[in-house]
Amino acid sequence: MSQSKRPLSPFMLGQDYKLQASSVMSFLHRASGIAFILILIVIGSWIVALARGPVAFAQMNVILTHIAFLPFLIAGAAAACYHFCNGIRHLLWDLSIGLDINSAKKSANIVTITSIILTITLVLAGYLS
Repeated sequence: MSQSKRPLSPFMLGQDYKLQASSVMSFLHRASGIAFILILIVIGSWIVALARGPVAFAQMNVILTHIAFLPFLIAGAAAACYHFCNGIRHLLWDLSIGLDINSAKKSANIVTITSIILTITLVLAGYLS
């Protein structure tokens, strides 16, 4: 039996390992979940500041509405939208819908495009209000 020179694990990334869309989507789903938790901590801090009184709330609003915090808000919106859309994809998989390779690739594209559209919509809605 001949030995293959391909890596045994995706963690041994090299020239022989082909990155697949499903592995990228899986990684992004986990990363967006972590980012979403961080955003929930920020929202929780904002609620605590609201409960502490008008001075604490005003201080928190100064931080959260500063232009330097805007990229974090956009990234949080993107993480929430992506995690939501990909979560629906996972729920469909639990129902045995879209498990074949072609359907998985199509649903990956749909999730990506939908989450981008939702993120842009949320950012514009927040900016215009």
